[in-house]
Amino acid sequence: MLAQDDRGVSRRPIRGADRRQQARHRRQIDGGRIASQVAAAPAKTDAVAGLVLLGYPLHPPGQPDKLRTAHLPAIRAPVLIVQGSRDSFGTPDELRPVLARLTAPVDLFVVEGGDHSFKVPKKAVPSQDAVYERVLDEINQWLRGRLSRAVS
Repeated sequence: MLAQDDRGVSRRPIRGADRRQQARHRRQIDGGRIASQVAAAPAKTDAVAGLVLLGYPLHPPGQPDKLRTAHLPAIRAPVLIVQGSRDSFGTPDELRPVLARLTAPVDLFVVEGGDHSFKVPKKAVPSQDAVYERVLDEINQWLRGRLSRAVS
């Protein structure tokens, strides 16, 4: 199960992951831009079984011409990006053309109404807690699927 902080965001990997996976010393990396840069490093590309990017900062807010994508093509591991539909650092629509050019398998999970931290408007349905729970469920399901395929 994924642990969550007070914002409901994963901060450590699933406990009790498949022992065969652990034996191969392949890891998942949770995070955003920095995690993607670590995974893209030449020495790391074969050591990562999967990458979860939470609110990928495609560009600084209000500066869509300053893309932060140069390192992405070097990523070889499967990627899950969780992105709010209202993310000022890059909307899912802005991300899709970038992701289409990558060779690694990429899945995009969109948090409808969510901002960069997946916060939804106060009167939104489902509630904020339900949104965080759905994000955690999606990450958990994706990781379990990717990790089981990585050791098959």
